[in-house]
Amino acid sequence: MSWKNILILLAVIAVIHVVLIAVFSGGCKGKNKAAESAKTTETESKEEIKQPEVPPPPPVKKAKPSAGWDYGKKVLLPKKLAAMSERARSGVLVDLNRRQVIWEKNARKAVPVASLTKLMTAIIVAEELESNPKFLLKDLVEVSKNAAETEGYGFVKGEVLTVQDLIACMMIRSTNDAAVQLAEMISGKESDFVKKMNDRALELGMTQVKFTSASGLPVGKKRENSFATAENIVDLCVELMQFDSVMEFCGKSSAKLSNGKEIYTTNGLLKHPTKARPNWRKVPGLIGFKTGFTNAAGCCLAFGVTRNGRTIIGCVTGFPSSADRERFCNDLIEWAYKR
Repeated sequence: MSWKNILILLAVIAVIHVVLIAVFSGGCKGKNKAAESAKTTETESKEEIKQPEVPPPPPVKKAKPSAGWDYGKKVLLPKKLAAMSERARSGVLVDLNRRQVIWEKNARKAVPVASLTKLMTAIIVAEELESNPKFLLKDLVEVSKNAAETEGYGFVKGEVLTVQDLIACMMIRSTNDAAVQLAEMISGKESDFVKKMNDRALELGMTQVKFTSASGLPVGKKRENSFATAENIVDLCVELMQFDSVMEFCGKSSAKLSNGKEIYTTNGLLKHPTKARPNWRKVPGLIGFKTGFTNAAGCCLAFGVTRNGRTIIGCVTGFPSSADRERFCNDLIEWAYKR
């Protein structure tokens, strides 16, 4: 064989060898890639199985929209009443049957409301009485150190009262220590109860409300007050009317506690049982509700009256004196029923 033929043969063998290497190498890479892909898929599948099942987020609690009040055209008060109303910071009077505003002044402006705060405290206490079979009106309560140190009726640490006694003190005499004691019974700490109050206000659609205590007393170094609108207070009164456990005491001028002590009302629309005061008179058909006073809030009052099947509910804030507050509310009620 000539050298030329030998060289051609070697060249052919080399080409065949290169082709075989290329084919074998590609096949291996393909197999490796498929194997790696299968391995990755298997791993991911295993990881998916190992992952804990994440529970769905809890539903967001939406505020219950307020039924609202029909403000209609602005009503002008008679001259004398209009002059008296100038002393109020805010106020509103509504016809509950028609959900119509009879009179208002800054009714949707948030202002300090002092002990009118206790209306929300009373609502939560009443709801607890209805929903918790272990929380009863006759339950005996030992007054805590915190409640005894709160400005109020003058409870003594360790003194024993019933839940009903505390409600009576809070609604008739507007005692702050009773409100604090009830808050602690339900939530352990007053601060936790205040959170419950604000959450409940949001559920009722009251976006301008800010409660800082169960009693309405200002708290902290900055003396933060509880704020609400006069319209909010009327809405709280309407909500409270469904609870007999509290409403029983809203229109009472006095009560005898289980320990024998007597308490008397701070509401000048109810005739005081022992003291003669010219501005205190029994308003016919009065069903409640609450007085309030702090330096920031002035003299406040929430009231409700039913006559001949027609119920009106009102709230005023910011009066310079309780006498001014009661005279105005008394005359306002009579004017409303004569309209």
